[in-house]
Amino acid sequence: MSLPLIAQRNQTVINNKAFNSVFSKVKTGNFNGTANGVLFIRNTELQEVILDFQGSKARLNIEAELEEVYDVSTKRYRASTTSGKTSIEYNTYNYGNEFIIKLSRDTFQVGLLDGASDAVIDGVKYFYKAEKETEYLILKIEKVLILSNFRNLINNMERNGDTLETLKPKEKFIQLLPNSVVVFAISRNNK
Repeated sequence: MSLPLIAQRNQTVINNKAFNSVFSKVKTGNFNGTANGVLFIRNTELQEVILDFQGSKARLNIEAELEEVYDVSTKRYRASTTSGKTSIEYNTYNYGNEFIIKLSRDTFQVGLLDGASDAVIDGVKYFYKAEKETEYLILKIEKVLILSNFRNLINNMERNGDTLETLKPKEKFIQLLPNSVVVFAISRNNK
């Protein structure tokens, strides 16, 4: 299995600087906040769908790295759309990141943290701004990103009795379109 099967097709990852979050050296914790913004998606039927976040509940879960090889923890930012029908997850570890969208019954993702903790998704611009009580993570999509459900299929392969050959026809794709923006506003107080 090669990285393009579960990362971006016909796109490359870029090496980038460290994530300059105030949470970067935190080993563990759960932090609450909100998410705002809008994501433009082209779904599996190639129809454009708008996912909106208007003060939706958001959460940052920081999971300790047991051996601290490259980083002290994985940071998982999660939020649901205003309707609550779709959820997103943005994860960082070391210099790597991944973006996950749970749409209907499928889970689609781009990027990979396993074994690629220095690969940043090309087309996602991110930056952090901190105030006394809150940190903002701003994610801007600058080009079309292809997200696949293949990793989720692989994770469930044994349970479903599949093989790599039987999984390939089940693979689906969605596109995360440019000008999509989501802002996580996370309280710096541990909850």
